[in-house]
Amino acid sequence: MKQLVTITTTALTISCASAGAFAQPTAAVFPGNEAVRVVSGKRVVEAPPLTKGAQRFLKAGNKFPPPSPNGGVFMVEGTDGLMECSSGALSETGCIAPTIGKVKRSRYWTVKLNGAWLHCPSRVPMKNCEPAEVGMPGGIGAVE
Repeated sequence: MKQLVTITTTALTISCASAGAFAQPTAAVFPGNEAVRVVSGKRVVEAPPLTKGAQRFLKAGNKFPPPSPNGGVFMVEGTDGLMECSSGALSETGCIAPTIGKVKRSRYWTVKLNGAWLHCPSRVPMKNCEPAEVGMPGGIGAVE
C-alpha cells in the first residue's frame, strides 16, 4: 500500500511539472496591455508598429542589432512571451530572451494602452509614458 501511494505521488508530481513546463503564457506581463489577448485559449499578440525611421532603416536592407549587454532595452510582448529588444519593435535579429531578474538594466515597456502604442518607463502604468511613434523616449526606463 505504501509503495502504491509513493508511485501515485511521483506520477502526479511529474505530470504537474510537465504541464507547467509546456504551458503557454496567457496574460499580459504589463498590466492592461491591450496588445495581448487570449482568444479560444490561445495567446494572440498585436506587434507594435514600426516608426518611420525604423521603416526606412529596414527598407535599406539593414537589420536591427541585438541589445548590447549593458545597454537599455525595450520590453515587448510577442507570441512566445516577453522579449528584450534593441528597439520598440519585434524582430528576429533585434530581440533576445528576457534577462529580467538576472541582469539589472534600464527597461522601457512597449505597450498598447487606451488604443495607443506607448513606451513606459516602468511596469506600472503611469502618466509619463511617451507615444511610441516619436521613437526613442527621452529619459531612462526603470532599472530592473
